[in-house]
Amino acid sequence: MLIQNILVAVDGSENSDRAMDFALELAEKFGSALTVLNVSEVLAMGVIPQESITYSFDNMSLLGKDLRKIHEEILSKAVSHAKGVKPDLVVSSLLKDGDPVSEIVNVAKDGGFDAIVIGHKGSSMTRERVLGSISEKVAHLAPCLVVIVR
Repeated sequence: MLIQNILVAVDGSENSDRAMDFALELAEKFGSALTVLNVSEVLAMGVIPQESITYSFDNMSLLGKDLRKIHEEILSKAVSHAKGVKPDLVVSSLLKDGDPVSEIVNVAKDGGFDAIVIGHKGSSMTRERVLGSISEKVAHLAPCLVVIVR
């Protein structure tokens, strides 16, 4: 199997860091291009107790900008790490907003990726306990090889 394009999903967790390191080794071995993806989840306002916040459109805009900045930093750190560890690899990055499972699978389909590398459990442990593992869902829906790193 020839692996030319690898997608690695990162969220800043330890397992995500391990997935990144695995993806770097895999990309080097196969001479593959590597795309680093981070997905900023859409806030579900129903989860935040109404009495605990006072919000307006201005506050929501600020919160959205703050979350975006956090995700940009996670992505930037991962790309810097990749370029530092494997400077000869072709590394690109992509930041998406939405449901992590849908975005990872759609990027893989639309980009014609040969493999997805993802951490076993990410930073949203509570969400995963309730809704199921993101990595597990990606493995079931992806159009290509999925490597889940512990």
